[in-house]
This record gives sequence, structure tokens and C-alpha cells, in this order.
Amino acid sequence: MTLDLIARRNALRFPHKPAIVFGERSQTWLELDGRVDRVANALRACGFARGEFVAILLSNCPEFIELYLGIARAGLVALPLNYRLTPAELAQILGHARPSLLVVGAEFVDTARELETLLPGLQQPWMVGGGTLAGAKRYEQAVQDAAAGPLDSPAGEDDTFAVFFTSGTTGLPKGAMVSHRNLEANAFNQFVADGSRGDDINLVSTPLYHMGAVFMGVTYMMLGCTQVIIERFEPAAWLTAVRRHRVTVALLVPTMINAAVNHADLAVSPLSSLRLVFYGGGPMPPAVLQRALDRLRCGFTQGYGLTETLEATFLVAADHVPDGSAQQQKRLASAGREAVGAEVRVVGADGRDVATGEVGEVLVRSHSVISGYWGMPDETAKALRDGWFHTGDLGYLDDERYLFLVDRLKDMVVSGGVNIYTKEVESVLYDHPAILEAAVVGLPDDEWGEVVTAAVVLRPGMSASTGELIEHCRRSLASYKKPRAVVFLDELPKNPSGKILKRELRRLLGSGAGVAWRGVA
Repeated sequence: MTLDLIARRNALRFPHKPAIVFGERSQTWLELDGRVDRVANALRACGFARGEFVAILLSNCPEFIELYLGIARAGLVALPLNYRLTPAELAQILGHARPSLLVVGAEFVDTARELETLLPGLQQPWMVGGGTLAGAKRYEQAVQDAAAGPLDSPAGEDDTFAVFFTSGTTGLPKGAMVSHRNLEANAFNQFVADGSRGDDINLVSTPLYHMGAVFMGVTYMMLGCTQVIIERFEPAAWLTAVRRHRVTVALLVPTMINAAVNHADLAVSPLSSLRLVFYGGGPMPPAVLQRALDRLRCGFTQGYGLTETLEATFLVAADHVPDGSAQQQKRLASAGREAVGAEVRVVGADGRDVATGEVGEVLVRSHSVISGYWGMPDETAKALRDGWFHTGDLGYLDDERYLFLVDRLKDMVVSGGVNIYTKEVESVLYDHPAILEAAVVGLPDDEWGEVVTAAVVLRPGMSASTGELIEHCRRSLASYKKPRAVVFLDELPKNPSGKILKRELRRLLGSGAGVAWRGVA
């Protein structure tokens, strides 16, 4: 099916059930389906051909979901944009994809004006909310003026639903072409992993331009569940939303979980409605997971995958046993086992499967894997070989096929000819009581090639010296793995999804520009 049918089916099954809640605004499934028809009719009235792109530059809001589904019903393709990118970076993406229309939020009017200068051929946008932009059409007016009659999407389930440009944590963004079938297949995998229920209430706090919020939303919308949206994650606002709306499920990345469990408000009142936190999008340090299990007191599911693969493995709630056997506690550091509809291999440089416990590159094959990158045949051929997607992640499988990720190929530090996996060092740093956040990178060194460098953020009111942290690592790691340098920062660079940007961190540490250097070993 095409994903716009989610609204159509739920309007028939649950017409008066809330579909979207955003602040004081609420839409039923019947109302949402009607809005999706109007959005689709408004887009068709523009004369766009099937498969053309509609770019979206919005913060989280109900209009974002209306657009995703309306674009699909019109037979077009959504192009969600990362609003944290500079106008020049956005222009690079828009120049590559050439959308037929840009829908922009009032908060991004200045960005839209710069884009008009950088891309003079860009059609005048639709505006959501207030603000003024010469020649722009009001989104709400376009919707109200459109025909209200229902229509069917001309798209097929294998057609592209949206092109998601990767976050660019290790290189230039590439546009992953995600089909309707990719997201539907992922939803069935997640139903099994999460034990999803029709009465769940999903809290959307990660950016809706990002795959995480989209696949989580699609999964729970397919069951007719209410979506509670907050504009952006902030720990106090997230805790308030869970309590106010009796939220049962939510997706968070590890840095968000860390912020929530360390917020003083959590100790005041528990989150009694919360059934499950789904996490992924970056390494989860075991110490952070233990704190989350203790303080949130709900089930947890971890999903491992990329924008290009969606969820390939799951560490389900039954695997989260904080006081279990030594093996169970070790597996808390894993990414779980293959999804019901996915296959995972770990291969060496020769492309052959490595032995159990041996590190290699992780490969994925499933109906959730994309068909390729938009307009990048060489990158597609490099990533997709013989039906397997090459993730660029390093990991190993244990004897029961639990997947343990050790690093990104591009993040691994090679010092003195020896491979050092940064995730291992980060996990030890998170065990120190004064550490709030930590990231490890390799910096160039004339003698060793690269040296292990740790960037850390301390907990408020706590202190730690460079020597103390290096000695802490020395007690748990082989001496060659310990950081040679420790840099104390006020914050780590992250994208809006909360993922630590190691490429940016390497740039900052290498240049020293704008960095609060408070101590170096």
C-alpha cells in the first residue's frame, strides 16, 4: 500500500479518535484524512507530474504529517530538509534534487530569502504560519481553496515516498530514496519487537525531517495510535508531555535519554504511563542505559539501522535485564538480533563472512533497504552489492547472533598500526561519575599516525582532572587504548537528532577554534 492510506483506513476505523495532538490543537483521523485530500488536491492543481519533489522546511508540527501523507496521495515525493543546515548547504541539496515546490515555516523566512538568492530558479514557496515572503502562497489558504473530494494516489508501493538526505556525520549528505514498501516492512518488524498496541500513544520529539521520527510515526499510525507532537526535544518539555498526554511509547536517541534521566524533574514525579522507550541513532553507553532502566522504569527496545536500511536488528524489552547473568548484562551493550524480516552478515575485507566473535563490516538485506541514492549511481553501486547494503559499521556476532557494534569504519582510530574502537573507550569514560557526555576521536600525530583523543562534558557541580580520567581508562583498558589527550568542553557538537557529530568534533579539536580547552594530557 501507499502510506497515505494510513489516514484513509483510520478515518474509516477510528473516525473520532485523535490522530494528532500538538499543544492545544487536536485532529481526529477523519479530520486528518480530509486535510490530506485537500493537500493532495492543492498539489495536483499546481500541475506537478508524478514523482516530482516537494521540499519541506518545517519544525515539528501537524502540517508536517499532513504534507507527508498529502504529497504521497498526490503521487509526488517528499524532500524533508534539515533546518539546522546553512542556506548554502540547503542550496546544495535543493540544487541536486530540484524540487517543484518548497514548503517553509515562518521561522525560516530568512533562510528562504537566502535560498531565493542562491537558487534563482526556485519556485515561490508555500508558507506555514505567519511571516512574510514576497510572492509566497499561504499553506492554509492553499488547503482551504483546494477541492475536498477524496482521491487515490497514482503511486505504487515500490515508488519513492521520500528522499532523506543523510546527516553527513562522516561526509557529504546523500539522498536515500525510501519507498512506501520500505517503511511498511519496517513497521511490521517493529510491531513484533515493540509489542505495539492499538491504544499506544506515541510522542514525537525527534525532528520529523529525520527517518527516526518518520518510521516511529508510520509504525504507530498504522495501528491507529495517537501522535503527540512537540516542536523539538527539551528534557523538561518531554517529561511534561509524557505526563500530560499519558504517553505510552517514545523514540529517543541516547543523548536525549541521558538528558531526560539526569533532569531534576524526573525525581519529583515518575512517568507512570510510559510503557516503552525505543532508542537508537548512536551508541548507548552501558552506564547511561543502566541509569535509564533504574529511573524511567519502563520497557526499552533498541533498534539498529541506518536511514538506508531502517531497523535491521532489535534488542527487545526482554533482553533488558539490568540485574541478570553476566551474559545478559554483556548483551545490554549489543544491538540485539536480526529483525523478523531482515538478514545480517559480518564480513572481512575479502567480502567473506568472518568467524563468530570476529570484527568485520556489517551488511544488511531486507525489504526495508532502500533502492539507492538519488542521482548518485556510483554511491549506490558502492553501498549496494549483490542485494546487500554495506553499512560502514564495524561489529561482530556472538554465538546466538547478537550483534555488537564496535565503531564506524571512518571513526576507528589507527594508532601505531593498531585498531582502536572508540565506542569501547567511550563506554569506560561514561562509567566515571563526573562524566555527563563523552566522545572519542583520532587526531593526526607524526609519531603514531593518530592518537586517541577524548572530549568530555562534566556533570554540573562535578570535577575531574585529565590525569584522573586517563587513569580511570587505564584501569579498564589496555594501555594503548587509553586517551592520550582529554579536552573538557561545555557541550559536544550534535545534529538536531542528538547524534554526536564526530566529523565536526575532529574539525574543532584540530583547529582549536571556538573550543573551551580546559585541559590536555
